[in-house]
Amino acid sequence: MVILALNAGSIGVAADNNITWERYDESADLAALAAHQNESMHYQLLLSKVLDKNTLWEPFVQELEAFSHEYYESLKPLILDKPISEIQRVVAEGSLSYETLATFYIYRIREIETDNTRYINAVITLNPSLLTRARMLDEQRRQGKEIAPDSIFGIPVLLKDNVGASGMATTAGAVALQHNFTSNAFITDRLIKNGAIILGKANLSEWAYFFCEDCPSGYSAMGGQTLNPYGRFDFGTGGSSSGSGAGTAANFATVAVGSETSGSILSPASANSLVGLKPTTGSLSRSGVVPISSTLDTTGPITRNIADAVILFNAMAGFDENDMAMPLLSADLSLIYRT
Repeated sequence: MVILALNAGSIGVAADNNITWERYDESADLAALAAHQNESMHYQLLLSKVLDKNTLWEPFVQELEAFSHEYYESLKPLILDKPISEIQRVVAEGSLSYETLATFYIYRIREIETDNTRYINAVITLNPSLLTRARMLDEQRRQGKEIAPDSIFGIPVLLKDNVGASGMATTAGAVALQHNFTSNAFITDRLIKNGAIILGKANLSEWAYFFCEDCPSGYSAMGGQTLNPYGRFDFGTGGSSSGSGAGTAANFATVAVGSETSGSILSPASANSLVGLKPTTGSLSRSGVVPISSTLDTTGPITRNIADAVILFNAMAGFDENDMAMPLLSADLSLIYRT
């Protein structure tokens, strides 16, 4: 048995990790869905005709080769469904590193999205520099940086793919924007400043659902049809922040960011048994987010519990002089969670 050290607090067993995604004939699945009693589940397509899912984990081949399935299974009790405070506690104890946490999510996304009986099409792209970022944050922690239990520091966050993040295209799910590489949105900069790891971009209803009245909720040309992890062909995902909801419910990330014009945070949160917070417009910046309505749009957290929603909201909050919906009091806006 060969033991491979990934980093402090991260040991794996060498294994065959040559896992690849292959397209399959989805006609039988579509035929079964056509008989669903809920007409909104009568999908016409499941897989994106554009996205090769293998490109998601290509930047992490070396790390995944050193991350065995046995090690992945051993980490589940430390990570799955855990609140941010519990993850920070385990990291502080030395049982987990931020790099291991991030690698766990990459491995899990690959494991589920390459299985044609389990995939949910929740992610459009992964941040190619996310493990470099995680290692840097681990080093800061080792150098003595104090990290509060309610800190977003080191926590992997999925962004809805209408939120700008450098190094990744911001597509809004549309093929027309597949090469739309932009700078960070204001809330992305805030997350990074507060120590978050931007894990990647989540699928969504294309153009946040406002340019295709007959398209099913959760479908985009870039990402395909988002499916509900509680029952892929039983329940819808809600939208338009479908991948943010399904990805969080499936433990593809600790927390996720959505956006809402009318129901787009609350709907997927409800459909995926999560907490969704739709803040008053002007509470969080929309700069760098593909817009629909200047008077209704807002960004907001989608999480597994209320405490994490508060942590994520506060990590994104701050006054943005370029967002005319923000009152000056936004500079001091924060939420307080009391048990």
